[in-house]
Amino acid sequence: MSGKDRILSFLKTHWIPIILVILAVVFIAENRYRTTIELFWLQISSPLWLILLVLFAVGFAAGRLSARRRSDRQARVKK
Repeated sequence: MSGKDRILSFLKTHWIPIILVILAVVFIAENRYRTTIELFWLQISSPLWLILLVLFAVGFAAGRLSARRRSDRQARVKK
């Protein structure tokens, strides 16, 4: 297999992650400016993309924990 064929094969099998990485880079480039958020007595200033990434991670973790508890509860009911 030649180098060109390998590259085409790689692109055919990994096109979704490549597009997601490109979109992430564009998102970060578009949201570089600093913003300040306030929560109770805390005041945090950081790039907007970082704040959104942290909030996404918190939401993802909450969803995973919620789904795990739901499946545990359903498993107990089936017993």
